[in-house]
Amino acid sequence: MNEYDTEKMYRLLSDDYAAVENIDHARVVIVNTCSVREKGEHKLYSYLGRIRELKEIRPDIILGVAGCVAQQEGSAILAREKAVDFVVGTHNLSLVPSLVRQAREGQKSVAVDFREEWEDLPIDFSGASPNEADGIAVGPVRGFVSSARALVSIQRGCNKRCSFCVVPNTRGPEVSRSPEEIMREIRFKLRLGAKEVLLLGQTVNSYGRDLSPRMSFASLIRQIATIDGLKRIRFISPHPAEVRDDFIELYSEVPQLMPHIHLPLQSGNDRILRAMNRNYKISRYLEIVAELRERVPNIAVTTDIIVGFPSETDADFQDTLEVVQRVQYDSAYYYKYSRRPHTASSTEEWCNQEIDQESVSRRFAALDLLQGGITTSKNDAQIGKRFEVMIEGAATSNDNAVRGRTPQNTLVELNAGSLLPGDLVLVDIIGATPRSLKGECISRPTSAASENATTEAVVRDSIA
Repeated sequence: MNEYDTEKMYRLLSDDYAAVENIDHARVVIVNTCSVREKGEHKLYSYLGRIRELKEIRPDIILGVAGCVAQQEGSAILAREKAVDFVVGTHNLSLVPSLVRQAREGQKSVAVDFREEWEDLPIDFSGASPNEADGIAVGPVRGFVSSARALVSIQRGCNKRCSFCVVPNTRGPEVSRSPEEIMREIRFKLRLGAKEVLLLGQTVNSYGRDLSPRMSFASLIRQIATIDGLKRIRFISPHPAEVRDDFIELYSEVPQLMPHIHLPLQSGNDRILRAMNRNYKISRYLEIVAELRERVPNIAVTTDIIVGFPSETDADFQDTLEVVQRVQYDSAYYYKYSRRPHTASSTEEWCNQEIDQESVSRRFAALDLLQGGITTSKNDAQIGKRFEVMIEGAATSNDNAVRGRTPQNTLVELNAGSLLPGDLVLVDIIGATPRSLKGECISRPTSAASENATTEAVVRDSIA
């Protein structure tokens, strides 16, 4: 979601500014923030200190703070760090250009008001042919760098009120974006080279309940699947309590929907799940996984887990390890519990039940050992198999290699430097690491990405 918001801000500022690789050359620095865990706030203020030193040498730099910490702290950021010129929250990204201009005039600003309506952004279609100028509200074309994967938000905020989660406070109540705007943005990004869409929302499978007429998430996916040229559909993240039969049926009925689901677990113990206000039991969670695997045997399942939630005992945590062992996740994101302001678990009652850090670290290490072994074994088991891989870009580990993803969302690196983002190629897996696969390309691209290189170059020239 923060990547998507950052993309918006780049496009909003692209009439007056261009992105730079080196911060020493920047005239505007915007720090986009996350407050899901306390560590994010600590990193923010540490980073602002570095920018302050740069501003002392170059006082013309405009410094802004955006995102969830900005929404949460508001004017307190200006009071704590004098180098900051403006603070903009999650509902006010459209104001960024005006906030930068005000800062140039010496005016400090805070924009953290919540909006009831969806904040779609204007788009400049100068030069577009009449049949292309269909009012896509995704920001200026100029400055947008095409990508094989299009991030598209379908929802803002959350109504779940999980006791550990700060999102309802920083992004507000759940608001669904209109299907028309979603479809327009996807079509626009496909014209710029995307082949895959990643739909974003805090609880994507509760999409559409606030629309009139109401629309189900399953209906939205089926509608998106009719878009010509869209090869792959992904989304993140569904909530287990909202999984219904029509959701599960999507995986066997929509060819473009990739065989991967990120299904947050958070804890493997029912008592802790109740304390978290997650509204499902482990028995139901395991049923969902079983039903998905019955329909799509090769589906990859990944998850989120919180270690050391207040009052969690060693026995409770052992239940989590047992679920991890039973489900055999392809990979998992797991975190030590972090108390967040204005959440239910930040009350004195829960604070008094927080787990000592030595115990939390011990449990975290046990989970890391178990899941690390499972992921390594699963990756090793892919050696000798063949997958269709979508190329995303250059690999970071090797200048002559490219990276892509299998339908199951596993990262693959292969030595085929002539491939372009969006190319779909058949790949034989010849090696594996705990984090990725090594592949060998055995086919030419099956997408039009390579043929469209000239068109993409025109887009890049217009940006320059």
